[in-house]
Amino acid sequence: MGRDLQERETDNCHECCSTDNCNKPLCNHPKPTTCIDDVKVDCAFMNTVANICEDIQHAKSICPRFCDLCTLVDGMWSEWTAWSTCDVTCENGTQTRTRTCTNPPPANGGLNCSGSATDMKACHKQLCPVHGGWTKWSDWETCSVSCDTGIQKRHRNCTNPYPSRFGDHCFGDPVDDRLCMPGPCANGGWSQWGTWNSCSVSCGGGVRSQTRTCKYPSPSLNGKYCDGKNMQIASCNNNSCIPDIVFNAYNVTDTGPDIGQTMIFSNIVVNEGGAYDVSTGEFTAPVDGTYSFSAQLCILNGKHLFFDIKVGGRTYASKFGYNADSYICPLLQTAARVTKHEKVIVQWTTTSYSGYNYIVQGPYLRNFFSGMLIHL
Repeated sequence: MGRDLQERETDNCHECCSTDNCNKPLCNHPKPTTCIDDVKVDCAFMNTVANICEDIQHAKSICPRFCDLCTLVDGMWSEWTAWSTCDVTCENGTQTRTRTCTNPPPANGGLNCSGSATDMKACHKQLCPVHGGWTKWSDWETCSVSCDTGIQKRHRNCTNPYPSRFGDHCFGDPVDDRLCMPGPCANGGWSQWGTWNSCSVSCGGGVRSQTRTCKYPSPSLNGKYCDGKNMQIASCNNNSCIPDIVFNAYNVTDTGPDIGQTMIFSNIVVNEGGAYDVSTGEFTAPVDGTYSFSAQLCILNGKHLFFDIKVGGRTYASKFGYNADSYICPLLQTAARVTKHEKVIVQWTTTSYSGYNYIVQGPYLRNFFSGMLIHL
């Protein structure tokens, strides 16, 4: 408080200031640490009339003790922190600093600090690098070929934007390729049919084939292959595999043969395969197979006569002829499995008569020997 030895105390407040009344509120409370009520105010009366204790912000400066506000502390800001680094590495950014309401912190209903806890200011760096960007793709160019398969291209440039100030160049390719197929250069065409190849068998029904090629012209890369098949098949050699072996001979050369004599039939009707020998009366089998043979001899009446068909010297059939009143022509038939080169004959085996011809023959009495191959 301002005091003087000669003069009375004035109302002016000179508390640590260079000008009058700069800290007038301090003059009302000479000792902030002392919790005392304002002597000019009747706190009990004011609280009864106006409930002053409910208005803490006024009561703390007028009736702090009466209103039990001696422990109330209003918050005060701490010192500002140092400025932060700029939040960008290039061009314009911001720096910040902070402070806290802790010097002291508000307590027991005291006011919080007024104002902002954060302060900001602009900061400036060097210009940022410009990274390259692609333009849009151009339209596809025309195909590199007029037919079959070629290449189409399109382009883009790293100018959107162009890289500068040490910026990165665009990543990727500036050229794009794709296949293009305008159409086939040529569709395939058939050649003429080739010659028939040989039959698969010589008899009994086989197949043969002929081919053609799709080379007139050959189809290009995207050309269409020839329609149809490149091979056709036909049957061939449908004739039977059984050879034509058949003979028929008639009229014997000896009408009075001896026992064991081979009968020779001298007149040939048919001799397919040439297996019957008119000089010996022998049939020699040209192939292995099953054959059918028959023989007929016309005999005088009243005679007891026998003749056989023999294959390889073995009797396969035998016939007896006897008639007391007229001529008789006994017929002998058999089937036999004959191997190649085996001989078949008609042999006279026995008789009860001798002295002259006892075999008769003529236009109506025919002696014959015949045979044929029926199965291989």
